[in-house]
Amino acid sequence: MTALVLGMLRSRPGRALTVALLTALATVAAVAAPVYVERTDRRIVDAAVAQASVRERDILVSGTVESGNDGTMPNTFERLGSGWLDAPGYASVFSSQFAAQPAEVPVADPEQLSRVVYREGLCEHVVVIAGRCLMGTGDAVLGVRAADRLHLRPGDAVALTGSMFDSTQNRYLAAGPATPLTVVGIVRAADGTDPYWGGGGALTDAGGPAFAVDRRTLATFARPADLQTFDAYPTPGAISVPHLGELREWVEASQRRANSGARLTTDLGGLLDRIDERRAEVRRTVPFAVAPVLVLAWAVIILAVAAATRARRFEHGVIALRGVSRPGRWWLATGETLVPMLLGALAGFTAIGGWGTPGALLYAAVAVLGALLAGLAAGIRTVSGPVTALLRRIDVRSGRWGARLAAFAAVAAAVATVQVRGSSGGVAALAPALVLLAAALLAAVAAPALAAVLGRAALRRGRLTGALAGLWLARRPSSARLLAVLVVALSSLAFAAAATTTAERRRAEQAERELGAATVLSVGAPSRRALLDAVRAADPDGRYAMAVVPFPGGLAVTSPFVGFGPGHAARLHPSGLRERTVVRGTSLSLDLDVTRLDRTDDAFSAVLAPLDGRPNATVEFGAVLPGRHTYTAPAACAGGCVLLQVAFRLAPYAGPALELTWHDPPSTAWRPPPGGTATAQGGDLLLRVPPGPGPATGVLRPDDGPATLPVVSTGPLPPDGGLTVFDRQRPLTAEVAATVPRLPRLGTSGLLVDLEYADRLSVDSTATGAEVWLAADAPASVTDAIAAAGVTVDERRTIAGARAALAGEGAALGLRFYLVAGVLAVVLAAAALLSGAVEGSSGDLRALRAQGLSGRRARAVEPLAGVLLVVFAGLAAVPATAAAWAAGAPPQLRGWPPLGPPASALAAALAVLAVVAVLTTTGQARRRMKA
Repeated sequence: MTALVLGMLRSRPGRALTVALLTALATVAAVAAPVYVERTDRRIVDAAVAQASVRERDILVSGTVESGNDGTMPNTFERLGSGWLDAPGYASVFSSQFAAQPAEVPVADPEQLSRVVYREGLCEHVVVIAGRCLMGTGDAVLGVRAADRLHLRPGDAVALTGSMFDSTQNRYLAAGPATPLTVVGIVRAADGTDPYWGGGGALTDAGGPAFAVDRRTLATFARPADLQTFDAYPTPGAISVPHLGELREWVEASQRRANSGARLTTDLGGLLDRIDERRAEVRRTVPFAVAPVLVLAWAVIILAVAAATRARRFEHGVIALRGVSRPGRWWLATGETLVPMLLGALAGFTAIGGWGTPGALLYAAVAVLGALLAGLAAGIRTVSGPVTALLRRIDVRSGRWGARLAAFAAVAAAVATVQVRGSSGGVAALAPALVLLAAALLAAVAAPALAAVLGRAALRRGRLTGALAGLWLARRPSSARLLAVLVVALSSLAFAAAATTTAERRRAEQAERELGAATVLSVGAPSRRALLDAVRAADPDGRYAMAVVPFPGGLAVTSPFVGFGPGHAARLHPSGLRERTVVRGTSLSLDLDVTRLDRTDDAFSAVLAPLDGRPNATVEFGAVLPGRHTYTAPAACAGGCVLLQVAFRLAPYAGPALELTWHDPPSTAWRPPPGGTATAQGGDLLLRVPPGPGPATGVLRPDDGPATLPVVSTGPLPPDGGLTVFDRQRPLTAEVAATVPRLPRLGTSGLLVDLEYADRLSVDSTATGAEVWLAADAPASVTDAIAAAGVTVDERRTIAGARAALAGEGAALGLRFYLVAGVLAVVLAAAALLSGAVEGSSGDLRALRAQGLSGRRARAVEPLAGVLLVVFAGLAAVPATAAAWAAGAPPQLRGWPPLGPPASALAAALAVLAVVAVLTTTGQARRRMKA
């Protein structure tokens, strides 16, 4: 029997090749799932690393190292700390810093402190603005803002000494002899986002201006202690799929390494958790997408095997007539297809790269086993009919179409109902596929009757070719089965196109809404004033750049040029502001004549905002004394400071007010606290300050800001009109200048205020979460100018990057496989058309030829029938897709999708299938007519 099977293969190699190619295609369709998952894993990791924060990617080991008895700094931390950073694929940068003060100031305030910093490889990562970089002992370089703040230029000499804090005086004392330094260069970071800089770097002013030196110069200083750190960052490929397991083990082991001398800080574990979660989302989606393709592949194999076996029904009838046993007949019927199927499966598995893909063997085994069972079932069923039916080439028909349709429709409806009610996962994810299958089966049941009606109608109109094509489709059971395959394939592609297009549109809207502008720079600034000055210097007209500082429930912005609607700039900043109250010098003096004082423990202070952008500073004057006195406190205001407030700390309960006269104040326009008065009398100011429990008790502010804060809001303000912006304990009086339905970044709930207005009304100067929003056409010079002004650019985000990040999430990547599955389904449908052409007999057409039918008409019947079959499938695919979308669209994609992309995909697939049908049936018709 085996030799006979091999002979059958040699005699009809075309049919064997067709079955082999179909099995190879089924294997490719199945193994496409693990191949896609494996490649998607790489994309997920790359996207997660690209959008991760510095703290999530990097590893920081830090510790305070105290000097030894001989004044030298031990290298214990540097030696041991580097050994901790053995994470695979990571590189590290060592740095050391300490606080220093001018040598001529033996007792210093925090505002007078600087930092001496050593950072490994500094000169390789900076751009020299003026002078040169470090070369020898005693050299120091400064950042742009630090140089401007200290009024130093290349060639200037300074003398610094290590500093230590004295808690008894609440001041900083010199910790050793003076060390001379020469400023040799002004530099800025070549790329503020370079992982070399870690979470901070040597060029920021946080903690005071930084004098960057080399290791030899660092050793010349006497200081009580150093803050030493190792910043470890991943090299390219360090965080990748092959290394995830090693990194996970390292993170778990690293938690046990921290001690009192060194602290290890990283959020790498959170990044790995997010990667694992996204990978799991893909794995939850892809199997449900590949399942319909597998079923479709098996259906195509059944069609091909059945067609090939039906073509040999007469031979199998003769074999049965000669008394061959049933197992032998089954082997002859199936052997011709089983051998090519095994060879095709091996070829398909190899072609798609299954040997190197994890999990591919399991998917391939399912596909091949299903294909083998489908081939066996089709072959055995075809030759199991009566001998007379085989000799007459008659199919064993089945009348169970109605029952099958009812069963699948019931299952699809039940699953769709569960999906609509909010269930997710499990069988509910198959709801669209089951609805598509039910619709395809319904079309297959209705198609023969419809084809017969159309055929008879064409015959009555005298259109003989159309009538024969319709009757051809109506009388062949394989046509209905092929139609079901075509409907499933076309509607699967249309559904996938609708889903992916809708998801992409939603991601684009989400990216624009969450980001706010075409480009967003996350920046670090010493204060909001420094941010304002830098942005205005970089973009004086406010055309390209907008400074943004968030606060709870809103954004403080300047010149809202994008996404906020026209006219909002004028609404938020309707008029000019008064000149600020500026004081200058190294001390601040107030001449006060206290005429009423009922408590001896009242004290007062002032808040100053340096004009150079340094953080605001509070100066203490001590207790309030009766009579006239001049109160003096040190203030680092040689370059000028804005006097923001004078605050008297009074009793927290009601009682007599403090009354005084302020002689020769810097301004006579002041806003008194609630219940108090501030009256100008000549050049003096008469003050009455009552006590009380509120946060504004005893606080005097210059009248140089707006009386009320205009806002653009998506809704009403609180009933009292109060708004907390930057000073958490001091609500501002606000009024709605305009109401809008939605605001960028904030959505349907939030408000905007003018950054300069809010800054003037606040004492706190920190620019937490500061950003710069750039227009789409902003030139690169704007970003460079902002960085040159001393505002560090920590991160750059764009709408394109945000969309790519959202597209890189697990759910989006898993959904995209539906489109891959839809394309594979259309390819399988084309293969079904090819395999369906194997079947056929043109005996009836030859008989009609003998009765006068022209050869041209006879050869056109089968191609026209193929085109009609494709058109029927396309028409049925439209309502099938709509029903599947209505019943089983994912919750995040609810609502009707845009019609253009699914319609285009359906039209393209129909054109391809029509061409395949015409070419295949034309060639077969010519061969049969010659037979």
